[in-house]
Amino acid sequence: MKYNPNRKVRVAHIINYLAPAGKEMGIVKLLNHTDPDRFEGFLIVLDRVIDSLILDTKRTQLISINKKKGNDPTLPFRLAHILRKNKIDIVHTHAWGTLVEGVVAAKLARVPIVIHGEHGTFHKDPKRKFVQKLMFGWSDKLLSVSGILADRLTKELELPENSFYSILNGVNSKKYFRDIEKREKYRNELCCKKETVLIGTVGRTVKVKNQRILIAAAKKLKQKKLDFLITIVGDSPENSLRPALQKEAEEQCVADYIKLPGNKSDVPGYLSAFDVFVLPSLSEGCSNVIQEAMATELPVVASNVGGNPELVTNGKTGFLFDLDNLDELVDILEKLIKDTALRKETGQQAKEKMLKKFSLEKMVENYESFYMKALSEK
Repeated sequence: MKYNPNRKVRVAHIINYLAPAGKEMGIVKLLNHTDPDRFEGFLIVLDRVIDSLILDTKRTQLISINKKKGNDPTLPFRLAHILRKNKIDIVHTHAWGTLVEGVVAAKLARVPIVIHGEHGTFHKDPKRKFVQKLMFGWSDKLLSVSGILADRLTKELELPENSFYSILNGVNSKKYFRDIEKREKYRNELCCKKETVLIGTVGRTVKVKNQRILIAAAKKLKQKKLDFLITIVGDSPENSLRPALQKEAEEQCVADYIKLPGNKSDVPGYLSAFDVFVLPSLSEGCSNVIQEAMATELPVVASNVGGNPELVTNGKTGFLFDLDNLDELVDILEKLIKDTALRKETGQQAKEKMLKKFSLEKMVENYESFYMKALSEK
């Protein structure tokens, strides 16, 4: 296929499944805000649509393939048919789950531009590293959601320097802000007193999000007789650890200090209810929810992994802790629980950094420019 400059640029994003998760939310935000006069969006889901999130289907065509379980050798051919039928100009695959099928299908369909994007977790075993390098070589452009991740990928896979171009995620500051009415509403829902410091996190209840460490931290903070409450907002459609987290909280005698309300549609409202935001993940790319917490003027406490140091300026807009250092996390939380002024000052600094560097408008502008540059170079 040849790119037709006399019509809108047709961009097809390929993902494994559509459900409430950071990567998927970031792609949906991009599709919802890309200039409709210049671009036509397609979101192709290889597996299932568990939740269409906030995708504006008037602007973006949602296509679900519902692939067979396990390896499906027909998938690249079915996908190539969809790409040809819709005369796609740019295929943008996302992470390992779509890399092989997406790139092969794009080549079969002779799509002008093939872009692959990495979002945080990548495989290091020799077989998959070989496949990654091969598919990266078949791609016209490589993207990463953080500069730190781009450097790691380049070193781990022994790629030439500057193989990846980085575009950080962005957040809609009109949606995420400190809402006093919702703060009161959701604190009441969580039975959190006005003077109690509410420490919260938002995310899927899966191993990589590492919420277990918050239960261990709660036990130590309880021993210090501090006035706090920890809430873990979110769940997972598959392999949910939410029941296990509740059981562990009971076994550690901190069930009164831990709230697990499950998935909530009003994440901005819940962030407004928090006093401190914590993200203890084992791995991250460019965390949407950290940026959303920053937009809500929350001090952020995050594990020192992935792209987190790119978002959180340690000691200024938030605090970073080493994954294997529970005491460091507890010390940071104790300091924030005791010091109202520190929480306020850190939250304000976080908001300022978010507005300067992580706006949704900047993210969309960067992607649009990247797509047009790739086409012009072709």
